[in-house]
Amino acid sequence: MSTPVLTTLVVVLLIAVVLLGMLVLGLLRSHALILKALHDLGAGLELDRQAERESAAGGAGGPVPVEIERGVMAPARSQHVRVAGISGATLDGAPAQVDLTSGRYLLAFLSTGCTVCGAFWQAFRTETEVPGQARLLVVAKGDDGESPSALAELAQGGAELVRSSAAWDDFVVPGSPYFVYLVDGDIVGEGSASSWSQVSDLMGQAVADHEHRTATPFEDRGERDDPTSVDAELRAAGLGPGHPSLYPDPSGRDGA
Repeated sequence: MSTPVLTTLVVVLLIAVVLLGMLVLGLLRSHALILKALHDLGAGLELDRQAERESAAGGAGGPVPVEIERGVMAPARSQHVRVAGISGATLDGAPAQVDLTSGRYLLAFLSTGCTVCGAFWQAFRTETEVPGQARLLVVAKGDDGESPSALAELAQGGAELVRSSAAWDDFVVPGSPYFVYLVDGDIVGEGSASSWSQVSDLMGQAVADHEHRTATPFEDRGERDDPTSVDAELRAAGLGPGHPSLYPDPSGRDGA
């Protein structure tokens, strides 16, 4: 094989290597952007809880699955979850008990290590209009899962807050930020979003759907809606075919 041919082959191979290298770099960059976006949404920041439980139980730990909530959605739990209340502590350390069985509550599960949560901490420092006039309650983990000083810095002067790691377990919160809307103890909407405007709009829709479902409950009257039964009741009351009450006077002089 002549030297010019070998040179041409080497050049072609070098070009192919360069192109493949650029392709790999592009894929790595896309992967990094996706991971950054997931981190900004708070994915995986709370999943160490499962690993810690497995380690405490003597397990080997290992990777845990990541579940991303797409917006606020209707409850889709495998079984009905009804939490009667939240027991924990205030930001100052005083005992706190919140009864959830009566009234409307919007629970905002936030953490200090979540980038997206920063927007909500900031938004809750001003008066916040909650859909359905619900009581807004920020739920953070206790000292076993949060830095008290970091939490105080973010939450001071904001919405009502209770620290309760047990509440995160009770509501099976997958990560932060996460929101749960309750009406008289029943969950009518839950999920995650990246801004308060999104949460407000979507929770408002969940509340409207709940009110629509409960506004006009269906009453099954059974055999009372049977035409033959209705006719029998009319005959028993003396209202048969041709009765004057069935043919009102169009002049409006009935009974004159």
